Amino acid sequence: MTLRTLTSDVVVKFEKAVGIDFVTTNKVIRYSYLSKGIMGLDAILPDAVVRPKEVSEVQEVLQIADEHHIPVSPASGGLSGGFALPQTEPAGILLDLSRMDRVLEVDIDNRYVIVEPGVQTGKVWAYFRKNYPDWAPPVPDGAPPSATILGDAIERGFSLVTGAFGPQADLIMGLEVVLPNGDLFRTGSWALSEKGNGFKPFYRWGPGPNFDGLFLGSQGTMGVITKAAIRIIPHPHAKTIVAYGHSSFEAIQDATLNILKYEMGIADNLVMVQGGNWPLIMTRWPELKVPKDYDFYKKLNISEWWQNFEIWAHSDEELEFVKKRVAEEMEHYGDKTGNPPVEWKLHPKQIASRMKKPNLIAVPYALYRGGFLFITWYTPWNDSAEMSRYYSNKMVEYGFPPVIWVASIDHGRQAIVMPIVCFDSTDPTRVEQVRALDQVTSEYCYEHGWLNYRPNPRIHSPLMWDRAPTYFKYLKAMKQILDPKGILHPGRLGF
Repeated sequence: MTLRTLTSDVVVKFEKAVGIDFVTTNKVIRYSYLSKGIMGLDAILPDAVVRPKEVSEVQEVLQIADEHHIPVSPASGGLSGGFALPQTEPAGILLDLSRMDRVLEVDIDNRYVIVEPGVQTGKVWAYFRKNYPDWAPPVPDGAPPSATILGDAIERGFSLVTGAFGPQADLIMGLEVVLPNGDLFRTGSWALSEKGNGFKPFYRWGPGPNFDGLFLGSQGTMGVITKAAIRIIPHPHAKTIVAYGHSSFEAIQDATLNILKYEMGIADNLVMVQGGNWPLIMTRWPELKVPKDYDFYKKLNISEWWQNFEIWAHSDEELEFVKKRVAEEMEHYGDKTGNPPVEWKLHPKQIASRMKKPNLIAVPYALYRGGFLFITWYTPWNDSAEMSRYYSNKMVEYGFPPVIWVASIDHGRQAIVMPIVCFDSTDPTRVEQVRALDQVTSEYCYEHGWLNYRPNPRIHSPLMWDRAPTYFKYLKAMKQILDPKGILHPGRLGF
C-alpha cells in the first residue's frame, strides 16, 4: 500500500480532531523533535506534530491517517532519540503523546498502577513518595525524570528493580491499544472491561492467547498504546549499595552469578546489580578535563572492572544479612580461584547519589565528546564478559573510549550489555565510524545468538531477520492484519 504525503486539507482534519493549538507544521518546532543519538543515529523530520490529550482523539487521528495513507510515528516522551522518529519518506506525522500524562489508578492490593503514555518518571515517583511511600513504580533506571515510565515498559527496558523482577515488560499487567482503524482493545483480564464494567487488570494473560507481545518491543508499529497497567513493587527503606572490583570481568561475572543463584532470601534483595569498566567513570566529564590513563583511576581505588549490588530490605537486620552473604560468596570465589574480587568501599555520598531515583546516570556521557549512542544487547549472563571484552577491543580499534555498562536481569538469567559510544556528533566522519563499528560488532553478536534491545532497522534488523526467517514471515503477517495500510512507524522494524 502506497503511503502519501501530508497535505494541508488533512492537516485541517487533524486540527479538528485535537484542537488547532496542538497541531503544527512549523519547521523550527519540528526540528526541535529531531534528535539523533542516544538509541539511533538516523531520523527524518516529521511533516507535522500532532499532540492528542484523550484516547478518543488518538482514535480519530489514526482513522484520519489511515483513510489518507499518512504515516504515523508515536512517541511518549521522545527521549529515545533517533529511531523513535520517522524512518522513511514521506515522514507523515509525529504523534506526540506527552499531553496524555495522568496517573489514573493505583491499586496496592492487586499491586499495579495505570498510567497514560506521557507520565514522566519524575512525576510518578513523586506521586508515590507522597501518597504511597511503601510502594514504588518501576521507573527506568539511569534515565532522567523527563523519561516516561510507559516508554520504558513497552520497550522491554531496564527498571530500578530489573535485577530481581526481570525486564520492564515482565511487569506489564495490561495494555490499552488503539489500532489504525480506530478500534480500541485491552489485553489480559482487562479485556473483559470493554463494556464498561470496571474489571481490573489483575491477570496478564486474560482470555485465550494474549496479545500484549505484539506491542511490547514493536516501537509503535502495531498500534498506539494509550494506557498501561504496570506492577508496583514494595519499597522498603533499609537500603544500601556494596561494590566489588577486579582486573578481570570474567571474575566479576562468575562471582556475581554464584550470588544471583541464591534466589530465596539473598538475590531477591538485589534489585539492581550493575557495573562496568573504569572508562565508564572517565567519560562522565568533558574529554579535555580528565586523565585518560588507567593509572590515575587506579590511585582512586577504582578497579578495571566492577559491580554494584543495590540491596533493598525490610529491616536493618535483613540488610546486614544480605551484605554479609554477598561478602561471603565473594570470599568463597576467591578461595576457589586464588584471586578474589576486592570490595570497593564507597563514600556515603556515592551511595546516596546512586540511590537517588530517578537519577541522571545516563546524561553525563554527552559531556565527553558532545554525543553518545547506546548499542544495547541482551545476552546470557555468562556471555556478558565475552561481549564486554570484545566490544572494548573494537571500540579502541575504531577510536572510541571503551565504555561498557553491564547489568543483571532476573537474578542473572540474562544480562544487558551496553557499549556507550561517545563521539562528536557534529563530525560526519566520526558518525560514519560509529555506523561502521555498529555494523561489524552486530555481525559478531548475531553470530553468537545475542539480541539487540532496540534494533537499528538499517544494521541490526537485516542481520536479525536473516537468522529468523520464519519469525519474520509471521511478524509481517501480523502487521498486515493490524495495520494493513502500513501507516504505523513504517520502516522501524526493518520493513
